[in-house]
Amino acid sequence: MAALATEGVHAMGRGRYVEAATYDGPEKVSGVVVGPDEVQVHVVVRWPLPRPIPDIAASIIERVAPQAGGRKTTVMVDDLEVGADENL
Repeated sequence: MAALATEGVHAMGRGRYVEAATYDGPEKVSGVVVGPDEVQVHVVVRWPLPRPIPDIAASIIERVAPQAGGRKTTVMVDDLEVGADENL
């Protein structure tokens, strides 16, 4: 998944109220919702952030948009993963 290869992304998100997933036959792709006009990519980012969240989102869009078939690409940050050595 292109989003997972982006610096600062810890994991794919699950969505907030409804599971963020797309079903392609028997296969489920978690963290991605493909609609007729839009692709939503849900992610969990790492703390400390390597760069601001808008920059991380822009990198994800840059990686995913060419595969989105002309659909608008939207990034949703569902959560923040704090490293065990971070004292927050």
